[in-house]
Amino acid sequence: MVHIIETKTDWLHARTRGRLNELGNFLNALVKQLDNISNDYEKRVEIDAQNIEYEEERESYYEWAREEYWDYKETFPRILLNSFHVTSVTLLESEIFSIASRIGKKQNQVFDVSDIKGNDYIQSACYYIKQLTQIDAKSFQTWNKIMESRRLRNIITHSNGRLENTEDIALAKKYKVLDDSMLEILSTRPIQQICITYEYSKSFLTTLRKFFNELYSLIKAGNYL
Repeated sequence: MVHIIETKTDWLHARTRGRLNELGNFLNALVKQLDNISNDYEKRVEIDAQNIEYEEERESYYEWAREEYWDYKETFPRILLNSFHVTSVTLLESEIFSIASRIGKKQNQVFDVSDIKGNDYIQSACYYIKQLTQIDAKSFQTWNKIMESRRLRNIITHSNGRLENTEDIALAKKYKVLDDSMLEILSTRPIQQICITYEYSKSFLTTLRKFFNELYSLIKAGNYL
């Protein structure tokens, strides 16, 4: 699809779109590489096992190899895809903050978006934009998912993805990113943790594209940039 660039808003939208596309391309390459590594390792284990003469030794070798295979198949994808989600939300924060700041500068505002006190960059920036343009990002259909995705990001960054309350567990279940396959040390209690999936990552990038498409369209219509 060809996007015609006629205004500064078009150019900024193209820049945001390009950054999201970069993330999408990286995601596809990452998952493909992870699959290739785990498949190659599995094949290598089978070849090595065939060269072991005694069945008992072969079973011991399989047991030894299983832990590393688990890393390739489960642990490494969880770490990398969780990190990918953190990057995706960080990009959202950076872009929305940049948009808000540019709108303020065009209107010669002394009070910049960075002066808004609070812990939430997304909501602070959207509040600032609304005050200057009457564009209410909270009314977008994508808003709830963005807020819930931000919550998942916060759990990953502040608790290493570990879920401690029923509300967060329910949220992870809602998006099918709950992993309870591991047990606590010296316990049979499962560890409830976030495990971002490829499918969720793709879905969230689609949500971000829709969010910015709507935001930039309204900004262009009002000539706010």
